[in-house]
Amino acid sequence: MRKVEVKKNQIFVGQTKVPLLSGEVHYWRLNPKYWKEILDRVRELGLDVVSTYVPWDYHEYKRGRFDFTGKTDRTRNLKGFLELTRKEGFWVIIRPGPYIYSEWPNDGVPSYAYKYHRLHPYFLRYAETYLQKVCSVIRPYLATRRGGHIILLQADNEIDPWPDVFGQQYGLSGTPGLFQDFLSRKYHNRVEELNRAWGTHYGRFEEAGPFIACMLKGEKGLSLKGDRELKRNLDYFEFKYDYSIQCAKWCVQTYRKLKIDVPIYLNLYPFFYAHDWAQMQSVSDLVGIDLYPSSELKEDVHEQRKLMDKMRFLSSVSSVPYIAEFASGIWHMRQYEAGVMTPNHYRLITLSALLGGVAGWNWYMLVNRDNWYMSPINEWGRKRDELYDVFKELVRTYRTIRPYELTKLTDIAVTFNPLQYAARTLSAENKMLVAFYEADVDYDLFDPRHETPKRKIIFYSGNQWLSYEAHEHLRDYVRSGGILVAFQDYPRKDQDFKPCDLIGFHEPNRILFEFRKRFTLAFNDRVKVDLVSSAYSFRGTSGKPILAHFDRYGVHTVGYLKTVGKGKLVHLGVEPTRELLLAILEWFKIPSYSHSRTRNINTALFKRGHQHFVIAVNNGDEDKSATISFSLPQESHKRFKVTNLFNGSREDCIYQRSKAFFSTDIPRKDGRVFEIRVSR
Repeated sequence: MRKVEVKKNQIFVGQTKVPLLSGEVHYWRLNPKYWKEILDRVRELGLDVVSTYVPWDYHEYKRGRFDFTGKTDRTRNLKGFLELTRKEGFWVIIRPGPYIYSEWPNDGVPSYAYKYHRLHPYFLRYAETYLQKVCSVIRPYLATRRGGHIILLQADNEIDPWPDVFGQQYGLSGTPGLFQDFLSRKYHNRVEELNRAWGTHYGRFEEAGPFIACMLKGEKGLSLKGDRELKRNLDYFEFKYDYSIQCAKWCVQTYRKLKIDVPIYLNLYPFFYAHDWAQMQSVSDLVGIDLYPSSELKEDVHEQRKLMDKMRFLSSVSSVPYIAEFASGIWHMRQYEAGVMTPNHYRLITLSALLGGVAGWNWYMLVNRDNWYMSPINEWGRKRDELYDVFKELVRTYRTIRPYELTKLTDIAVTFNPLQYAARTLSAENKMLVAFYEADVDYDLFDPRHETPKRKIIFYSGNQWLSYEAHEHLRDYVRSGGILVAFQDYPRKDQDFKPCDLIGFHEPNRILFEFRKRFTLAFNDRVKVDLVSSAYSFRGTSGKPILAHFDRYGVHTVGYLKTVGKGKLVHLGVEPTRELLLAILEWFKIPSYSHSRTRNINTALFKRGHQHFVIAVNNGDEDKSATISFSLPQESHKRFKVTNLFNGSREDCIYQRSKAFFSTDIPRKDGRVFEIRVSR
């Protein structure tokens, strides 16, 4: 029996490496006479991995009757599809549910089970029967078996409590249920603890109800007037996280009990209101997110940055930064919102994901089917050439740069608290992250509740409350020699909103002006920056004062530099801006390994051995002629060859101090990858 495992950002089948680059092919939605021709087109793209759902609702054609061999309908022949993919030399990622969604009636679950939520005893009983049936079919094809080719299994699909459907069953209204059970566990079965946290007067946990301040886009919802109301809202989100992790545990454990011994993964929403990504990783072999960007990232001015930030954050959480579903085409009705998927759109979103640090993805859908449009391969195995050629180009680029083996070059990390975003206590248009994006400064994103990355400098991006554990991690990072920078928002409360000053920040003594003012902030005689901002004033703080010159209003202390252990703490009572972040990096001599000053051009530098790659993306609405600088550690004195991997052309380099520069043309809403080699 071979061992199949996740390591080094890919799947290992014995000693065989299988990078996670695949395309979705739904066998049951395609005429079996075209399966072979469709797989031929997939192979010609350069792919050797395909993924498919298995629909419970369709294979259980009658209550208690299952067909996986096509005896009732040829399209139900799961076994035949697995035989064919094995014969044709494909690896398979299989996704049997119980849920699949996929624009299928009842989200892929039979109607008799669909009326119960995922942890309901009836649902668990019905689902386990189905899993027993489907596992008996797929077990012989697991890559751990001789001749097997299934390398990965997805447990359930985008696990979501769906409170709008099952809220009454949970106790969110009416009869008490799982929500009250969760509160009782969290508050140690002591209702007085709940009352202190919420400011309520319940006699029993069964009386407690949720305080939901989250809302649809554009709505204001309930007002969070104080810490106690905010705590109630956060407890509601933690309940949803708890529900999702319990579902995930049951599903993974059931598959393991049924002798599924290949890696098991979970696919998640690309936001945070239903899942704690790190929790979900803890019960599976890897987690991936499902990304469906709008056409050419035009939903709003932040869409590209948010896409890259999701990949940055996923890289800190998952054993493989993986897009479990990466939009290839679009489902029916979504096309009115998302728009037409153009050829350059696919280069734009793929290179943006690579810039963020993705190691692999699954194109969903690579092949058309009912309720789906604009895929590069249609239902008969025919190519849509204008799209197919781009996908082929992207596969070739992936095979060349091997992102699963690349190391991103950055000395910068930024904190990211998912629960603050879920509860909307922190805006998705976070000023810190916007400023980094506009400055073309690459960075890691991480949740400070978990391990702190070993980067030279960390910027705090969040609001005033943070878990006690996260306070400890940031304190230890500074004491061990790191640099921590915070602005007007800085951590000063714990998860229960009690004062917490472990890190060593000082409170500002007052706000200088009611309105934003123009001033010059000076870090030293060499590093100064002009700003327009509101400002906090600090007095009597330990450490070196950071001064601002306000013309006729004089000079004021708007920040300080403080030594804590072996490290430094920087606190500025102003808003983060592009210019300010660049000045701070210059002040501490933090290098920018790749950079473009051209607006809407974003870059990142990656390394593999002695090879380096610059990924550059133009999210602007016009063609750009961009000058890109790069600096390679330990090789700054050498000369380089820069090659555009898309057309093989060479770019001329010029040199200034420790940096090299090259100019290149990048079309609107598009991107390029450049290979950098030392010139011999």
